[in-house]
Amino acid sequence: MSAFGLDEYRARTARLRKKMADRGIDTLLVLEESNLNYLTGYAGYSDYVPQVALICQDEEDPWLIMRELDTHGAAVESYLPESRILSYAEKYIGSKELTAWQPIGEFVRDRTKSTRIGVEISGKMLGFKGYAALSKSLGVAEFIDADGLVSTLKAIKSPAELTYMEQAGKIVDRAMKEARSLIAVGVRECDVAAAVQHALTSGTPEIPGGPGPISMPNMAIGAPANQCHSKWGDGAYKMGCQTNFEMGAFRHRYVCAMSRSIFLGEPSARSRYVHEACRDGWLAAFEALRPGVKSSDVERAFRREFGPRGVRKESRIGYSIGLDWVDGGPSFMEGDETEILPNMTFHLLIGIWEKTDGYIFSETVRITENGANSFSSMPRDMLINH
Repeated sequence: MSAFGLDEYRARTARLRKKMADRGIDTLLVLEESNLNYLTGYAGYSDYVPQVALICQDEEDPWLIMRELDTHGAAVESYLPESRILSYAEKYIGSKELTAWQPIGEFVRDRTKSTRIGVEISGKMLGFKGYAALSKSLGVAEFIDADGLVSTLKAIKSPAELTYMEQAGKIVDRAMKEARSLIAVGVRECDVAAAVQHALTSGTPEIPGGPGPISMPNMAIGAPANQCHSKWGDGAYKMGCQTNFEMGAFRHRYVCAMSRSIFLGEPSARSRYVHEACRDGWLAAFEALRPGVKSSDVERAFRREFGPRGVRKESRIGYSIGLDWVDGGPSFMEGDETEILPNMTFHLLIGIWEKTDGYIFSETVRITENGANSFSSMPRDMLINH
């Protein structure tokens, strides 16, 4: 069963067709797995093989084109009738001589005569050879680059999408509290990780956790913990170490992310200083978030507060988040002039990954008419276990 009602899916496709018209696209081939889910509800993780959602300007619903064995899942998970789910033969999988882009091209050609065809050029399984095979099959020398077209729709969330993210927020809060409760001298890192994964999956008594495309949690451990995107190791906790948790809970692939640094034992004066700089910078950015400002304005508000502290940070401070984590919307960084609008959602993230400093602090926030609201209820004080 699909995660949303028929009206929501058709509204998404209608908005997409309008954007296609603005770009002069009659037919669109959507390749990104999260975009297939967004447009049809298909929830399988199958992007290691070619698969396409085909959007035609004169049709209300998409077509799904995929390998034969995935059609059964699509029939259950997507809102589409089986007549709009097409398959190519399994002989194209793993073959060195055959490519699935050839029958995919034939399916598309049977349903459109236009040569104004848009393609998500950066699609994971397309590549140079796939592009050439698809071009030959369709008889089109060059496609219109449609990268990012669907992402512009995903940036503003519907009430139903926001509900899933709010539910995920309750789950991730619970998982972070579970992580903190278990960290102690002698406890194995893997046991803390297992408890977090269990909490993210089991959810709350009222809200089940769901699967996501990213293995959770990120869990850098050290003194300082300055590894970005690292996981747990084989060791056990020792006094004086720090854990940087970045984790996200999923509801129907919609995520709420959160990060905290947890210290086992008394933090150093430098760690306290970095925490205060990051928290105060985060709060400055959070308070700057409101409709009408630019993404770069939020980054500047952070820098005004954080910059004088003398802590090095070169990476962005956040990005649009939603379906399958990063959803292709704006980022909080210099040069991004995207206007912030109501019902955008962001992972507002202050991460420090330097040779002598490591720290992380983040929450997922929603833009309302009056400013930003966080999906988290976790304390923003320094987290210390003794």
